This record gives sequence, structure tokens and C-alpha cells, in this order.
Amino acid sequence: MKKNNKDKRVFLENHPMKTRRDFLAQGFISGLTYTMAPSILSSLYSRNAMAQQGMCAAVDPNVVGKTPVIIFDLAGGANIAGSSVIVGGAGGQADFLQDYTTLGLPPDMHPSMAGQTNNELGLMFHSDSPFLRGIQAQTNAATRANVDGGIFCTSSSDDTANNPHNPAYWLSKAGAQGGLTALAGTRNTDSGGRSTVPPMSFDPTLQPVILNRPSDALGLVNVGKLGELFPDDKVQKILKAVERMSESKVMSFANQSLPMQVKELVKCGYIGTNELISKYTPESLDPSLDPMVMQAFNNLNDGDQRKTATVAKMVLDGHIGAGTIEDGGYDYHNGTRSRGEVRDFQAGELIGRVLELARLKNTPVMIYVYTDGSVTARAEVDNSNDGRGKYNWTGDSGQRSSSMMLLYNPGSRAVLRTGRRQIGHFKETGSVENSAMVTSNSVINLAKAVVANYMALHGDEANIANVVGDNPFGASLDQYLLFNKIV
Repeated sequence: MKKNNKDKRVFLENHPMKTRRDFLAQGFISGLTYTMAPSILSSLYSRNAMAQQGMCAAVDPNVVGKTPVIIFDLAGGANIAGSSVIVGGAGGQADFLQDYTTLGLPPDMHPSMAGQTNNELGLMFHSDSPFLRGIQAQTNAATRANVDGGIFCTSSSDDTANNPHNPAYWLSKAGAQGGLTALAGTRNTDSGGRSTVPPMSFDPTLQPVILNRPSDALGLVNVGKLGELFPDDKVQKILKAVERMSESKVMSFANQSLPMQVKELVKCGYIGTNELISKYTPESLDPSLDPMVMQAFNNLNDGDQRKTATVAKMVLDGHIGAGTIEDGGYDYHNGTRSRGEVRDFQAGELIGRVLELARLKNTPVMIYVYTDGSVTARAEVDNSNDGRGKYNWTGDSGQRSSSMMLLYNPGSRAVLRTGRRQIGHFKETGSVENSAMVTSNSVINLAKAVVANYMALHGDEANIANVVGDNPFGASLDQYLLFNKIV
């Protein structure tokens, strides 16, 4: 044994540690406290009643959140509208546009032509949509039968990280909670993805933990320096001792600055960690040890599968409330169609794998897919195998952007609220009608609409202003909602 370890054991035997300063002096607190800090901060914020009472809230392994959420951030400006999900005029998806040229479809693939649409997922896709083909490749019929969705026709800025697309913080506030922490992402940003969050939604106590591989999930719960010094039974005893002497209250916590919050949280950073250590074992957290994950995701050596599987497991198992998966390579307007078709198919496969995992775990999941801007096409066919006879993507076009939501509900497909799956609409010439709805030309209002849809799944939509700060939809809120309550 190294000398410093021996010295510390002697210190413990001869000098029982009675104060937190004793633990700090020996280096026992710092490792675990800062490992657990994001979880504790998230837990505190999400439990408003506790914060208002000034209680040091612990991470609660038994917390029950609402419907899990997976967000796909397709970085670069992907095509969602028209060539993948059908968009129409004011009458909805089936109110077909006159011309889909700029949306990538030649006349013989116009959705009005026989066999050119597919409603298997409830939401109407083009029958040759690469997203749809990818989803179908990774799901079985029973999974697809319980999926439905909607499309939001909203213009957004092209190929930029400045789009405030990500509603994760508001979703957490609306109830997307986990036993370990509220939010996760695959990129070290405030959103966990490329696009940012609406500025007014940001809260530093909810910043997502980063998950890109199984080891990241395992790293969310560990015993820091204690584990290097003592066997498990001694660690448990030390943590129990720290729990007993933790301060029980932090006065006016909600009104303090983040540095002061962190300072106070250090005082109670060990509360609940003994339970965490015994509950969150490698077997319960590691995607590669989960047979269901390995059934839905067959190659964790692939980077896209690995990060998606890690986030999906943690979210669907209730450890995290909402997870953002950034996927790059969607700036594909290179004068061909093939590159975009391949990338969109791969995104569809990842979405399909998440849906399939939700079925295997018998849990609902809301999947939200957005992209920064979009692309436009010209009447020039790509006849290569991957081009599939469609028009080439030739440039950015945020006026042709959209985002989509899919919902898997075990047992039965969700019930439509108004009979429509399209929020907003397109002009006959193939661009977003920016004056159609308050979401049509406002990415922030789009994020609020997504949150309202999430809340509607739990019958909470009337409280939208309490979560996002206002209700931009007013008395027309129903026109922005896709589904009735599912739970």
C-alpha cells in the first residue's frame, strides 16, 4: 500500500472525523461531491417545494418523472418537409401543394400520385422518405402500430448554432425528470446539442450531463477518492457517517448566485449517495450489459449508435428525464441527392432503434427532431443508386425548414386532439407561410409549442405559462396540440 494511504488509515483510527473539515482535509469529500454536483443541482431545481423550504434536496433514485424525451439535433440543416414528412397547405398534410420541386420531389413523386404517401406511423410520410425507410428498417410492425406524430412548419436560420431550438430546460420544468439528473446531451454545450436553448429557459442548475459512451453513464455515480482508498464496506460506513452530519437546511437557496449555491451544496453533497451507490450498479447503467439495448442497437462500436444507445437507455430507464443527441453531417447541399439520402436514412435508423427500445422496455417516449434551417433543390435529377431519382440539394433554405415529433405509446396509438398532424403550413411554392401561426416564424414559440404538446400528454397544458413564462397561443392553444392525454 502506498504510504499516503496508510497515513490516512492511521489518521482515521486515531482521530475519528467529527466535522466536515476533517473529511475535506483528508480529501474524502471533494471527489464525490463534484462528481454528484450536476445531479444534486438538477434535483434541487426540479423540486420547487424543497427549494422553497430551504431543504438540501438529495438525488432521489425513486423519483417518477413523466414521459421520457429524446431530442435529435440534426446539425447542418436537414430536409424534413416534403421529401420526408409530407407538408401541405392550410388544410393540413393532405392539402397537397402544387409544386414540391424546391422540396426535392420531381412530378412523378408528387404526393398526389398513387403510392407516394405512407401513413403507417400515423403521421404522413412520403413513401420513399429516407427517415421512414430508416425507421422501418429498425422496428417491427407492433412498434410502428403504436407510433404517431406531427410536423411543425416553422422557418429557422440556416446552418447555425444560434437557433434557440432546444426546449430541454422547459421540458424538465414540465416534468421530464430522472432519478439521477434531469438532462443529458452528447455535446458540451448548454443544450447538450448544437442548437442553443431559448435564453429565457436557461438555468445553470439544469445543465445537461454529457453522455457519449457507456463509461459516461457509469461515471455519473461513483465514490470518487473514497473508492481508491477503502473497500466497499468501509466506503458505505464513511458515507453513512457523512449523511448523519450533513446540514439539513440551506436558507434562501433559490435566491442565491450559482457560486453560493454550489458552496452550500458542498455541505450536503453526500446526502443520498449511499443509496445511489447500492442502487446504481454497473449492471443497471451500462448499455452494453442491457440485453434490450443490445437487441435494439447491434453495434456499439459505431459512434452514432453508441451515443444514442447510451442516452436512450438512461432516459428510458428513468435515470434521466430528457436527452439531446446531436448528429452531424446534415449540411448536405452539395449538388447531389445521394449524400442527403444516406444521412437521412441513418438518422431514421437511430430514431427507429429508440422506438424499438421503448417497445422492449414497455415505456412511452416522445421523440423530437429538429434541424437548423433546411435545404432547397433544383429540377435536376440524381439517378445514382442512392439518389433514387430525386432532385439534387443545391443550397441552404431556412424557409423550407420544419421539425417533427413522434410519440410511442405502449398498448395503443395516442388519440389525435383535433384530427390534424400539421402545425402551420406551406405556401404553394414550397416555403413556410410565416404568417400562418405564432410558431411559423419563431423558433422560440416553436419550442414553447413542443413543451405545450408534452404537457398535454399529461393533461397539464393549461399551465403552459407557468413553465415557459407566457402563453403565446392564447385561446387557440388547442390548434397547436397534437394529442390528448395519454397518462
